Amino acid sequence: MATEQELREQLATCTRIFAMQGLIGLFGHVSVFQPETKTVFVTPGSGSDKAHFMASDMIPIDLTGKPTTGQIPPPVEWPIHTALHAHRTDALAVAHLHTPYATLFGIAKREFHPVTLQGTVFGEGVPLYKEAHLVTTPQRGDAMLKTIGDHRALLMRGHGIVVAGKSLAEVLFASLILEDDAKKTMQAAALGPVEHFSADECKTFNAEIDFERRANRAWEFFSRIESQWDHQGGTGKIELFP
Repeated sequence: MATEQELREQLATCTRIFAMQGLIGLFGHVSVFQPETKTVFVTPGSGSDKAHFMASDMIPIDLTGKPTTGQIPPPVEWPIHTALHAHRTDALAVAHLHTPYATLFGIAKREFHPVTLQGTVFGEGVPLYKEAHLVTTPQRGDAMLKTIGDHRALLMRGHGIVVAGKSLAEVLFASLILEDDAKKTMQAAALGPVEHFSADECKTFNAEIDFERRANRAWEFFSRIESQWDHQGGTGKIELFP
C-alpha cells in the first residue's frame, strides 16, 4: 500500500507535469484514491497555482466530499472524482482537464476515433456527457458515471475531459495520448478525409497489454523533465510524439 505521503507527492508531481504540458491551469483538478482508508487526495480547485503544487497542498476528502483534515474545501466538481473512485476498482486516479484539442470534440458534432497506434487504447470510443452543467452534486456524479461506464475517458459537452486509470502514471499517459490524437485529427483534416482505426483494428493492435509499462516509462520521462522545469507558464512543454 502506498503511503499518504507517497500519494501526495505523486499527485503533486502529476499536476505539475500537466501544468508544464499546458493541460491544466486556472481550472482542472486531479485525484488519487487510497482504497484501504477510503481517502481521496485531490488537488485544490480554481485559482490555485498548479505549476508549483507540493505534497502538502493536496486535500484529503472522504467519498462524500468532506475534507478529513484542514479547512480548505475541495474543487466544486469533487463528485467527478468520488463517483469514479467509489464505484470503479480500476479508477484509482482521475483527472478532469480542459485540454485545448480534446475539449473540441465535446463542442463539435464529431465523435472521437483514434488515429494513431498509441491512440488505439481508446478503441472502444470516448463517450460524451451531454448535460450542460458542472458536476457539482453526487446525483450529477452518478449521471456522469453512467455515461463513462467502463471507458477510460469521457468528453464533457462544452467543458473538458475526464480520464481514469489504475495509477496517476496511467492517467497522465492516457490524457497525453487523447490530447495528441485529437490534435493530429484536426491537423490531418486540413489535408483531406481523416482515416481512423476501427474497433477491430484497435483490438488487433492490443495496445492495452503493454499500457502499464509504457505509462510508467512516460511517467519517468516527464518527471525528469519536470524536475528541471522553470515552472513558468508556457515553457517546458514536450510533445508526446514529435
